Amino acid sequence: MLTLIASAMLKSLTSFLFGSYLKAHYGSIEIDGAPSWYATEPKEAICTSTYSNGGIEKLEITKQNSKIKLRKKVKHILEIVVYKNFKNLNPDEKIFLDKITNDKQLPIFVDANLRFQNIKVDKSKHKVFVRSCLDKNGLIKYEKSRIEELKKELVLYKEDKAINELENKKYNKSGIVDKEFEELEKSK
Repeated sequence: MLTLIASAMLKSLTSFLFGSYLKAHYGSIEIDGAPSWYATEPKEAICTSTYSNGGIEKLEITKQNSKIKLRKKVKHILEIVVYKNFKNLNPDEKIFLDKITNDKQLPIFVDANLRFQNIKVDKSKHKVFVRSCLDKNGLIKYEKSRIEELKKELVLYKEDKAINELENKKYNKSGIVDKEFEELEKSK
């Protein structure tokens, strides 16, 4: 069942990223005096645009703000994909999808793979514009490898849970020790 969910998650993420959903969900923004690339998103990337009032001294803080926005956007995209596509799950499936959406390594992945695609310091308008982008195919590849690791973790978790249940099941419903269990213990 988890294999089907993992496959559906990747298909849903891919369709969300490369379909018209992303543009429809996030829309477009126009800022007076912004460059033409501001708040636009190429087909192959997820981008965020940020600006600050000020000159070159605001460049680094604007880049940091853009990075933070991109992290939040990617996390939000994963949450939307899960919310729209997965309902009525059993507890193990919920754990699996929660681990996908609550990835502690995701901000590091975003930081390591983002590129500041456009930067403009407009001295006349006294504004700094930054657009940071993350490759969609890179995100899908990252999520695919994460899902494979999570499937392994979940299988091991279920295996440990089953072993613990077997080890702790010394009595049947009537409270009498199972003869078969005693015989197995004696044979060791």
